[in-house]
Amino acid sequence: MTRAHSPVASQRRVLAEIREAREALQLTQKDVADALDWSLSKFVRIEGGQVGLSITDLKALLLHYGITDRDRVETYVQMAKAGKQPGWWDAYKRTNSPEFVKFLGLESAAVILRQYQLHLVPGLLQVPEYTRSLAQKSSGDPAFIERKAKLRAERQRRLEDGDLQHFFILDESVLHRRITDVDGWRLQLHHLRAVAQQDNVTLRILPYQAGWVDGMQSSFELLQLSEQPNDLFLNLERPDGDQFFDDVTGVVKAAEFIRIFFGLEDAALSAEETPALIDRTLERLDE
Repeated sequence: MTRAHSPVASQRRVLAEIREAREALQLTQKDVADALDWSLSKFVRIEGGQVGLSITDLKALLLHYGITDRDRVETYVQMAKAGKQPGWWDAYKRTNSPEFVKFLGLESAAVILRQYQLHLVPGLLQVPEYTRSLAQKSSGDPAFIERKAKLRAERQRRLEDGDLQHFFILDESVLHRRITDVDGWRLQLHHLRAVAQQDNVTLRILPYQAGWVDGMQSSFELLQLSEQPNDLFLNLERPDGDQFFDDVTGVVKAAEFIRIFFGLEDAALSAEETPALIDRTLERLDE
């Protein structure tokens, strides 16, 4: 399931492999840094993915860990090279934070995406009219608004890949929080109805009648980047900016939110019941 063609997936995989090799030898990060005459901060940043991993440094690490099999070394080298290839998200480096650009790469690489939204239609499910209306709340600059719309469209291309699975839970309030004019809102609701019919998309609504459900306080997005159960990334939305969890402690946090997501699923309408609720909302628009 790992998306070998994704630069982000390739980079994460090679970093995970060398980290596991170190841990198997029961070496600390300081042990390795001292042995290779590197600063500890350099090694921590390399292993954490904060800086690039050069082929020279990769080979030095593999040799130190006793990994000398030619085919295995070459596999890691090719993964490291693949991780340096540009992705479509690199075009947005000048207009977005490094953290968000990294998130775009991870989202693009994910084989399974799970998202709960408390307030808004998820970006992956927005029609352009909805995206533009949201962007106008932040800026009246036409160029800014069009960049937002273009970025949303780029992100949504992953929905076209039938091998990638998407699970969305929307609070019922999302269906009633009108962001656009009536015509735009009708388009958005019809789009939700249509995308819910895709084989690789499961859309469910958490109805008002569900009452209080643990974890419903904040919107979040969970990315599973391979078939490995701990290959997870969590984006937790907050009023002061999204919080990303992408390290060892982040895996624990992401696993906690997987359980929260499953609890929200249990309380939500089924995928078969959800379209009927959207239809009722559409009918009220025409009254």
